[in-house]
Amino acid sequence: MKWIGYLFSSLWRLWFLYLFLITFILVIPFLLFFTAVIKNNKKVCNLMRYWSRVILWFSGLFYRIKYEENFNKNEQYIFCANHVSTLDIPLISAALTVPILYIGKAELVKIPIFGYFFKHNSVIVNREKRKDSYQAFLNAGEKLEKGLNICMFPEGGIPKATTILKKFKNGPFRLALDRKIKIIPLTLINNKSHFPQEYYKGYPGRVKITVHKPVNPTSFYGEDSIKNLNNYIYNIILNELKKYES
Repeated sequence: MKWIGYLFSSLWRLWFLYLFLITFILVIPFLLFFTAVIKNNKKVCNLMRYWSRVILWFSGLFYRIKYEENFNKNEQYIFCANHVSTLDIPLISAALTVPILYIGKAELVKIPIFGYFFKHNSVIVNREKRKDSYQAFLNAGEKLEKGLNICMFPEGGIPKATTILKKFKNGPFRLALDRKIKIIPLTLINNKSHFPQEYYKGYPGRVKITVHKPVNPTSFYGEDSIKNLNNYIYNIILNELKKYES
């Protein structure tokens, strides 16, 4: 009787998509104002937070946050999260009450209307071009200087369902060391179960996120500082995921 579950999941995900489209249409005037008229990334981040909350709540997805330690919301951080689902960005945006810009793939800019707002309210990177990746690195640094936070998914994409955590790329850690910006690891516990890549699977419920202690990159130095910082953050997230895998 698996088909009953697949049918329910498919209908529920269609409802999620419908909510996204309807609410997106409703917020377009505000997005346009803060993107094209007064150009205020922080206002867009705040708008995205409430927009994400509406989508999650009306989809029956309720988040539970576990803080290892409260962080200073007046500081800027680089948030590093595992990437398991298209639900990741709405969850992070809804749960964290600080302005966050995301490092996004260049392909998303091509989406009609949405791509325009995404281009002007995130840091775009084309990973196939090394020059573009370096420019994204510089752009992210400028956003940090303007009082915004940056969120990166160092796996570089959503891995296969059988992969717990893919190897991290070095970008976030190079940026943290260069700018002396603290990193806050984020572990997204069960987005993979609630909103997997297969469109006929998924279900509402409680999604969990762990906000780990800020990590000061200045504690890592020497020739292998990037590699060591990378491994340190990777193991924090991996160990948290293993608690729920067992």
